[in-house]
Amino acid sequence: MRRFYRHKIIADFFAVLMQFTRIKIYWPYFSDEPPDLKRASWAFPLAGWLLGFVSGGIGQILIFLDLPALLSCTIATALCVYLSGAYHEDGLADMADGFGAGGNGERISSIIHDSRLGTYGVSALCLAIIIRILVLYSLVEEGFSLFLVMGAGLAAGKGFIMINRRIFPVSEFAGPETVSFLGNDARQLFCLLIWVFPCFLIFSLSQIVIAIFLSFIVALWCGFRSKFYLGGISGDILGATAFLTELCFLLAVLLMT
Repeated sequence: MRRFYRHKIIADFFAVLMQFTRIKIYWPYFSDEPPDLKRASWAFPLAGWLLGFVSGGIGQILIFLDLPALLSCTIATALCVYLSGAYHEDGLADMADGFGAGGNGERISSIIHDSRLGTYGVSALCLAIIIRILVLYSLVEEGFSLFLVMGAGLAAGKGFIMINRRIFPVSEFAGPETVSFLGNDARQLFCLLIWVFPCFLIFSLSQIVIAIFLSFIVALWCGFRSKFYLGGISGDILGATAFLTELCFLLAVLLMT
């Protein structure tokens, strides 16, 4: 009888963890085949919920131990960055450097793929992380649980990766991993359900609708800007999209609170 941990659903989940986190996974334990991100695309938001629950859960415990909420949110954010390997933060910094410098597609692509960080990237990354911490702190002050809002925000970012991957073509400068992010329609629908449905247990309907709408506008901005400069999206652009839509989603919830 096939062992449960060799099931495709279990393998998909751990494939996504390998992609979006620093968690060490012994892949041959789950499958003899290479990870299939196209098949595993339905599980993208699960990685967001898990990261949020773990890092936000640590922050929530610190709050219960009477550590100041702002410091607890900062520690939770730092832990999230560590566990994710700064995966989307790297994309945001690269996009800021490339679009900030300007030029033709080839020049922008070379800047995006340059391992060195420029002024635009540093500025965007620092400001974005500060905003993330302050938004989380404000939501905690409004009575939300830190681990729930972090999970919802991170899951939203992963969901918009799939949305933009469906809407926009892949740039000629993109790596092969960008192509593999697109699953079939059924998997994408399930991906969105995993992201959106738990949100109804945390936020009101009006908060969810406005947050998704505004985040979608941000996602479209990232996609169209990338299409204008690069002819399509790339992995770094999708990473930046995930980070920015996460911020926008939580900020919109805060504004509607």
